[in-house]
Amino acid sequence: MLISLRWLRELVPADADAAEIARRLTARGLTVDAVTVEGDDTVFDIDVPANRPDALGHLGIAREVAASFGLPLTPKTPASAADAAPPAVAVTIAASDLCGRYTARVVRGVTVGPSPAWVVARLSACGLRSINNVVDASNLVLLELGQPVHFFDLGTLTGPAIRVRRATPGESLRTLDGIDRTLGPEMLVIADDARPVALAGLIGGASTEIRAATTDVLVEAAWFSPGSVRATSRAFGLSTDASQRFERGCDPEAPILAQDLAARLLAELSGGAPAAGMIDLRPSPSVPRTLTVRLARAARLLGYAPSMSEAVAALAALGCAPQGRGDEIDVTVPSWRVDLEREADLVEEIGRHLGYDRIPSRTPPGVPRSSPGGQRSDLEEAIRDRLAALGFNEAFNYAMIGPGEDDAFVPEGVPSPLALVNPIAETLGFLRRSLLPGLLRATDQNLRRGSAELRLFEVGGVFEARGAGELPFEPSHAGFAWSGPAAPPHWSAPSRAVDAWDAAGLIEEILAVAASQRSFRRERADLAGLHPGQSMSWHDESGRRVAWCGPVHPDLAVRLGLSSPVLLGEADLDCAASGPVAVAAYRTISRQPAAWRDLSLVLEPGAAAGTVLAALELVASPAPASMTWLDRYAGPPLTAGQVAMTLRVMLHPLDRTLNDGEVEAYRAELLAALAGVKGVRLRRIDT
Repeated sequence: MLISLRWLRELVPADADAAEIARRLTARGLTVDAVTVEGDDTVFDIDVPANRPDALGHLGIAREVAASFGLPLTPKTPASAADAAPPAVAVTIAASDLCGRYTARVVRGVTVGPSPAWVVARLSACGLRSINNVVDASNLVLLELGQPVHFFDLGTLTGPAIRVRRATPGESLRTLDGIDRTLGPEMLVIADDARPVALAGLIGGASTEIRAATTDVLVEAAWFSPGSVRATSRAFGLSTDASQRFERGCDPEAPILAQDLAARLLAELSGGAPAAGMIDLRPSPSVPRTLTVRLARAARLLGYAPSMSEAVAALAALGCAPQGRGDEIDVTVPSWRVDLEREADLVEEIGRHLGYDRIPSRTPPGVPRSSPGGQRSDLEEAIRDRLAALGFNEAFNYAMIGPGEDDAFVPEGVPSPLALVNPIAETLGFLRRSLLPGLLRATDQNLRRGSAELRLFEVGGVFEARGAGELPFEPSHAGFAWSGPAAPPHWSAPSRAVDAWDAAGLIEEILAVAASQRSFRRERADLAGLHPGQSMSWHDESGRRVAWCGPVHPDLAVRLGLSSPVLLGEADLDCAASGPVAVAAYRTISRQPAAWRDLSLVLEPGAAAGTVLAALELVASPAPASMTWLDRYAGPPLTAGQVAMTLRVMLHPLDRTLNDGEVEAYRAELLAALAGVKGVRLRRIDT
């Protein structure tokens, strides 16, 4: 909704600047999305809630500004009323359940022509283009009051008469947009003695539109049933400025205000003269609604106790005519606030006027508290960011699983799964101890539906039982499922299927985020659900298992009917974490020459390359060091089970060139460390 500040100041004498008015409107629940300058005017783009039809016009916004600043509205000329003069047109309401009020007045002697510049500018600021001075007058009424009006060319009406009735089967109407529409008996129309001339509350008919030759205008201002207008709008797929207001609920007292403003504008803009005999038909006059609000109820809903004087002042500022009575307030709801239907609505108005920022920030009694944030939440979010950056999609699985579903993916020593007292389904009767069953199930479902390239991950809690009567331990885990090519297919190279080393690299990416300053020992894994010869696990300094990965065990893959190999991996973030999440830091690239030494090693059966690295990384280096395996060889002259591997150790000095003595001293310390690694020796030249 576009609101002109200049127009607003004509309705309420607020001299605050645009920024302050916008701030106060936003604080009251009428969010100002944008403030722009249009010539010498300022325009607010306001997001009006669906339950506030009273704010769909400048007058409604002016009421809010007046309440916020404690100002009165600018007095207007008293509204016209029906008089005893003979009417210029006959009006009847044959569908009183759909039309609660219909007013009509004739304005004679109008001259249709261009609108003055101020009208063009005002409409443009509010997003409308000028048509002519008569049509523009109806739009000005709509934008000021939020009450639609419609102008008929009186000379085109048969009778002249107005019949507010339901359409008859087979009737049709060509509307102002040039479309012939077939009407249904549930639709409310405005008709004359011969045919329909408008769809009530929605759009006028082409046969009675204002033309250049129009001299006499019939002004319609009415109250139509919101449900009727909404149903007709949806039936035709047509929404107009008028229907948007009628659908939400207009003020039943506003038609008289609209008639008065329309008459004055037609006189000012087109030289028309209002004729005597204004018609105001109201089959069932509305009765003012009364509500009562209890201060105790207000305190319970708001979280603080407003005083009687504060509550009365707030409701009075909003036009609710409050009357205090003990610890209760009786309220007469103003006709334009169709959204105030119950006590809670009045409590909301009190809170809105006194300020939402006054509501205390505390959890109400009986509401479960959310899990604490902090370091754990930061780590989980960092893991999500890293895995998403690597091309993985996040999955969300149930924390409940079937009996025995995660047994194959849980390391030894983890307690039995916790059974739910009242599971939502028989197949979801236990709390998960691993993320892998859910990820494997999601992968299987996607593979069965033809997805050949899958990269899924999940970060969340698993559940481990503690002692009787204690809440379960809920460590945070990160898991992934990977199937298909190791990298997205590309024409430049043939695709390679993902393998265990790709999965291992992903685990180490997770561990690098969780604990960038720690080193972990990699070993062969022994989980029943993973391939026994291709699975790996990572352990910390104390020997705790912190991560594991590998292909799905062949027997399990056959039992599930997996159509493609699937790699799985999981990390215990609680075990792996080592303090606050590391923030990426950048350092200057070394400009000094690097120095390196190659260590040719022989590993006996059972020895692991990860054990070698774990031992060497403990040796203090004279400069930042990196270690890379260059090759691997098995065969003669080595005996069965032996493996020859070459490790390159590179030193990257930052501030000076290392001399040979420093490099050789470091190499000697590495060899000394290797002497303590079982099953590893330097390779002799003859081997």
